Amino acid sequence: MKEKTFDFVKADPAGNITGFVVWPVDPHLRADYTRALMEQIDSSIEQVGFISPSYDGPPLRMDMMGSEFCGNATRSYGLYAASFADFEGEGEVEVYVSGVKGPMTVVVNKEKSTASVEIPKAKAISEIEIEGSTYTVVELEGIVHTIVEDRSEDEDFVKKALKIIESKYSEDAYGVLFFDREKSEMVPYVYVKDSDTLIREGSCGSGTVAVATYLTRDSKEDSFEQEIIQPKGSIVATGRRDEEGDFVFSIGGYVELSEVKKVTIKL
Repeated sequence: MKEKTFDFVKADPAGNITGFVVWPVDPHLRADYTRALMEQIDSSIEQVGFISPSYDGPPLRMDMMGSEFCGNATRSYGLYAASFADFEGEGEVEVYVSGVKGPMTVVVNKEKSTASVEIPKAKAISEIEIEGSTYTVVELEGIVHTIVEDRSEDEDFVKKALKIIESKYSEDAYGVLFFDREKSEMVPYVYVKDSDTLIREGSCGSGTVAVATYLTRDSKEDSFEQEIIQPKGSIVATGRRDEEGDFVFSIGGYVELSEVKKVTIKL
């Protein structure tokens, strides 16, 4: 076994515990680093992002383990990157992350430790049949979410559904979201293809956007705002109409960031 020592940051955006490796890592080794962090350093971690550091300024970019897009990781990374920025209180940080083309802007408040990001709008909305029922599928950049309203949380159903969803949609990651409209509650399961991992997440930023997209399909309103309650926290989705008349959503809220510390893992 080889030992690897690097800088590590832990983020808690609404319970979706995210570990950040601040060190250049070969993409082929990201899954190994992720497993080692979860098993050797912190078992509460649900996902890992890999930050490419710069030697003389702010970090360059952040890639998720499976090169997927993650809204919660993006806003957490934005708050971390803001620590290198020359402003106090509220400001904007431009970041580059996996799963989307071009930069994204994260609005942060350093004093309140909050971060929000506008998510690229859905590429498509379609339907899929699973076990005799029809469900809405929201295709976002880097991840495809299927929204389930007619049954309670069921991991066996998730595994069966994923086989059908994967056969029809090609993406880096897939979500199955159990949604209770009356309670505004969502339980997200996320499968990442490259690492072959299925996680019941504490919260899911892109899943929140998928639900907001689903709820506003036939809306005539010009704006939208709703808190989506999830297993370990809540995320507020805020929507506006773009120039084409489509809804574009932001997700935001409090993010707890740890201090940067050195950790050593065995691979």
